[in-house]
Amino acid sequence: MSTNKKVLGNVFAQFLGKVLTVLAAFFVVKVVSGFGREFYGEYVTTYEFLAFFGIVADMGLFSIAVREMSRDNEPLTVNSKQLENEQGREGSDRFILGNLLLMRLLLIIAVTLLAGVLAQFVPNYSDLVRQGIWITGLSMALTIVAGTLSSVLQARMKIAYFSGSLVFGKVLLALMIWGIAMNTHYFGTDPSTLFFMFLWAGVISNFIFMALTYFFVQREVQVTLQFNREYWMKTIKTALPYGAALVLQTLYLRSDLVLISILLGAEAIGVYGVAARVMESFLVLGVFFGQSLLPKLSSEENDHEKSSRSLYWGMETLLLFSLPIVVGIYFFATDIVLLLSSEAFISKEGFFGADSALLILISTVIFAYFNQLFSFSLVSKNKQNLLLAVNAMGLVLNVGLNLYFLPLYGIMAAAISTVFCEVVVFILLWRQVWRYFEFRLDWKKVLMILGFNLGIFHLILLTSLNKHLILSLAICSFLYFGILGIFRKRLLK
Repeated sequence: MSTNKKVLGNVFAQFLGKVLTVLAAFFVVKVVSGFGREFYGEYVTTYEFLAFFGIVADMGLFSIAVREMSRDNEPLTVNSKQLENEQGREGSDRFILGNLLLMRLLLIIAVTLLAGVLAQFVPNYSDLVRQGIWITGLSMALTIVAGTLSSVLQARMKIAYFSGSLVFGKVLLALMIWGIAMNTHYFGTDPSTLFFMFLWAGVISNFIFMALTYFFVQREVQVTLQFNREYWMKTIKTALPYGAALVLQTLYLRSDLVLISILLGAEAIGVYGVAARVMESFLVLGVFFGQSLLPKLSSEENDHEKSSRSLYWGMETLLLFSLPIVVGIYFFATDIVLLLSSEAFISKEGFFGADSALLILISTVIFAYFNQLFSFSLVSKNKQNLLLAVNAMGLVLNVGLNLYFLPLYGIMAAAISTVFCEVVVFILLWRQVWRYFEFRLDWKKVLMILGFNLGIFHLILLTSLNKHLILSLAICSFLYFGILGIFRKRLLK
């Protein structure tokens, strides 16, 4: 099987897994938001506050691990006696995974303690949120461990096992959340009791997710914690620029959510959180695609022509799949928000709801997909230090705009600021990528892709499909993927 087909297979496995996990996550949003905007806002805050610290616990180590395991040449090597017994690729992967896993475990402990302590000093956070952050810290830790283990599956393009484990964990979470909500006569209706039960359900589901991932990885590579001082020093030196860039990226992407929770309170973050959850569910597909393409780009690091072709193929593929998402959200933002929440989250006179925020945010899909692809492409060339300045610019813009406009215009300002920052980051990353990759736009392909999506847009606009979300999804998906099937040799070659 060609590498491109393996990449697509990897992406398809993650896409299918993500569809199922998104449905499970949407079900959770529907159930939890049913307890009110403020209750859901506090639930979202406990997770969003931890999101930044989760990236700090990564520090780019996942991407570095995938890159090193995917290289055709020898990975980062050290002149240590500890490597004398390491034989072949399996021994090398075991060495890389063991060292990086121990690094991340130490980082997890440090950042979880830091997050829990800092949350106690945020004046707008309720006691529920301050206590809940300690519980979600456990969920974050389990997720990060599973992600670290999955670097082996990612490098070997067997990510379907990881996706399956993730789906099982998320479906289990949805069932537990539903079970708790449907049995309030047994558990009681006290909001604090339900709040903590929902959070502990997340811990249990993430533990199962991590255990399943460990089982599949153990079949590929023996998992053992290792410490090699020389390797740690080299890896930290390599990962630090990318890790810092990821921290800055997370800050500029999530600073609006944190600032809303601090400046505007739980109800505002509850409303904005519904729109943000929808966007997050779609945007993670761009991350999956970039991660799936990273092993291929890393293996072609020294072949400029092949790596450039692979990057351009990735750009065309992302364009194919991002535009239909934008079209769909444009027509059905209100329907989607209603499916996930209730009328209390919909815009009306004098109230800017989650549906209006989602309509503004939809354009970020295209730019965010390309930004993720460009970031992983630079990592494959060992140019992660270039991401620092770009993401720093995005952070300064987003924080500055939100601090000034949030008190004046509310969550509408946060949505507009996010779009603006993604466009700026796209322009800056494009300039960097152009320096290390060479390709020409195939305007015939680009126009074909635009034409297909314009056709779908007008089909929904000019027919009664714009009034029926499920019917429109079924018919348009059938037509769009049918067209892709007919022109697959032209578009996906």
